[in-house]
Amino acid sequence: MTSKIKELSEAIVCKGISVRTTNNAEISHDTAKLGRLWQKFYQNHVEHLSEGEDIYGVFHNYESDDLVGAFDVVASWKVKSEPVEGQDSDEDSNEDSNVLSAENILSAAHSSDVVTVAIPAGRYLVFSEEGHMPNTVMNAWEKAWEYFHDSNCEHTRTYNVDFEHYIGGNLEYGQVDLYIGIE
Repeated sequence: MTSKIKELSEAIVCKGISVRTTNNAEISHDTAKLGRLWQKFYQNHVEHLSEGEDIYGVFHNYESDDLVGAFDVVASWKVKSEPVEGQDSDEDSNEDSNVLSAENILSAAHSSDVVTVAIPAGRYLVFSEEGHMPNTVMNAWEKAWEYFHDSNCEHTRTYNVDFEHYIGGNLEYGQVDLYIGIE
């Protein structure tokens, strides 16, 4: 496991499906919602994505910074990047390489449960893991929790937006980068 600070210069806009849950709810199989969210995403949306397209798990709308506070999780794909106001983007605004294909937009439009979420530009502490999912992503979260609960922790979480970035879109085996928003 490695961690590093990364500055996102552009917001990332994603579309996907969402649930609201708590850390306490996720402890029990009977009340856990995230496994079912990812199963539904895999069954209903992954087939419409380009092979190797990155996938995002976006955590936002945090109620609090403890185990009982609720938060939203969006299993999603990237729609586009948006430059931070006042900064120039290296990408041509007419270029659609970061935009869903017409087929994917059509697919998303037919799904009434699809939501849009923005990952804001800013500072993130990134925890990277590679291996079999979901254990790999759970290990990344465990490392993040250990780090931020350590009395010698050098960073403060914002509890604004955190996200999992599944490199190459592999939800079975691969690399996941866990981005935790920091001040």
